[in-house]
Amino acid sequence: MRSLLSALVVLLAAPALSAAEPDAKRQPKVFAIVYNHGYAGDNLPTDKEQFEALVKSAKAAHFNVILCQYEPWRAEICKKHGMLIFVDLLVGPHHVYKNPDAAKKLCESLKDSDTIYGYHLWSDNITDVTVAGRTRDVKNVHEWDPNHMAYIGTTYMNRVNRVEGMDTFGYYDFHWKRGGHWGHLDKALGTAQAKKIGFLRYDDATSGIVGKGNPNRVGYTYATSVPFGLKGIFYHFAADITDKKTFALTPLGEDLKKVNGRFAAVGDELMKIGVPSAVYSTAITKSAKNDPVAPAAVPAGLKPTPKDHWFQIASGEVLVGQFADADKRDVLVFANHNPYESQDVKLAFGAAPKSVEYFDRAAKKWTALKLDGKTAAFKVEDHGVELVRVTR
Repeated sequence: MRSLLSALVVLLAAPALSAAEPDAKRQPKVFAIVYNHGYAGDNLPTDKEQFEALVKSAKAAHFNVILCQYEPWRAEICKKHGMLIFVDLLVGPHHVYKNPDAAKKLCESLKDSDTIYGYHLWSDNITDVTVAGRTRDVKNVHEWDPNHMAYIGTTYMNRVNRVEGMDTFGYYDFHWKRGGHWGHLDKALGTAQAKKIGFLRYDDATSGIVGKGNPNRVGYTYATSVPFGLKGIFYHFAADITDKKTFALTPLGEDLKKVNGRFAAVGDELMKIGVPSAVYSTAITKSAKNDPVAPAAVPAGLKPTPKDHWFQIASGEVLVGQFADADKRDVLVFANHNPYESQDVKLAFGAAPKSVEYFDRAAKKWTALKLDGKTAAFKVEDHGVELVRVTR
């Protein structure tokens, strides 16, 4: 009796962390660069040749996932070209709660498929009333297909943190036109850390002038989100990325090809490092629009590197997310505060590390970074991210 009572005490005292841990087999394996024409309807070509032409153009622009109504023939085409399907469970034929029997049948048929990225359950304004419904949807999809992730999206990061069990979440704010960039990212970081999952960002494809500064602005939005735990991107469906008749890339598509390429080059590494433990910022002298800021200051809502921290940013105007890899090495993800000017960054260490490496995007491998005493120097491009790995 005493041993049974002792065991019960131990059980009750044990931290209930395991239930909150995300299921590893459902976590996305790729940094998703999602092509879409909206959701809750079959908005992509229903002709096989046209759909394949679209997939080819999307692939050429570094998209690796396509959001659409699932069809077996679409899956064959996507698999042929190395694309994954983000299954839209808001379309009528297999709507997750309006047609649950069909949704169940579909998900059960796909549970062993290697062409599925996950299930798109919602991207809208979540209210106090709909939180329970979204939680129900996630639970059902997990029962129908325990092997692929369930995604919940929202506007302005509102209430998505209340949904239980989701494997990935996302939001959109179109901050170049509406503001709120850092505030929404801070909320996303809090949710990512609490639930131990990454997030997606759904944003405007035309934040600047197409063919001119647009890639800089669009790239800045995503690059400055990566240090907070971003694991995938997709663009507002109103953007004509491909020609509606030929499905060739439009000038806007060529813009996004430039943006996508930078994230495709580091995507595999970003998926290995999970959620950041912290995000820090330097003071800035130029705004995101490249206007002077006086006096120089850390952008409102961001935190400077603590004075007693193990590293300091001695020069350069950047944002940095602090991650760790499977071998417990520190991985620092840098993003440029200025979409238009690359930064020469100098990283200073309190104690000389055993090694410092940067990820060479062209060669797709880690390369030793020269140490000058306790400092290392490197460049962060105007609208991209740079990865530095430190063994202390």
